[in-house]
Amino acid sequence: MNTSKIELNFEPYVMALTEQVEQYLSGLDELSTLLKQRPLSFNERSAVERSLQVIVESAIGCSKHYLKAHGKPVPSEARASIERVYEHLALIEPDINDIRGAVGMRNAIIHDYLNLDWKKLEPVVREKKYHYVYRYIEKVTQALLNIPHIKHT
Repeated sequence: MNTSKIELNFEPYVMALTEQVEQYLSGLDELSTLLKQRPLSFNERSAVERSLQVIVESAIGCSKHYLKAHGKPVPSEARASIERVYEHLALIEPDINDIRGAVGMRNAIIHDYLNLDWKKLEPVVREKKYHYVYRYIEKVTQALLNIPHIKHT
């Protein structure tokens, strides 16, 4: 019987992730305010795209960490990872369809950037829908912090 121990302290990861995501959220909130006053410039729209990408990728990353920490298979598809976490944590809020939409938006930003339709991103920014992703990240990171620090293998 193997009795080795693995350290599972997610606190540094959660703190770094939260700090970074909060910085991007703050920037998006500022851009949302600007968008309500005037159209955004090219550079401001680029900042929106990058910020949205980072926030959604953070949600994907913490989902994969959560699944791995629980000994669950980690799907290669981002959307599937998030869906498995919803199942495992029995999440009902934020609505899974909002998070699926965010992953789809991130995929468009990354893979279809030449044909990206700003008119689809504009309501996300104007209505601050990216906060749904942040609420998801908060739930998953809290679950990561509740995992016992030592895992016996």
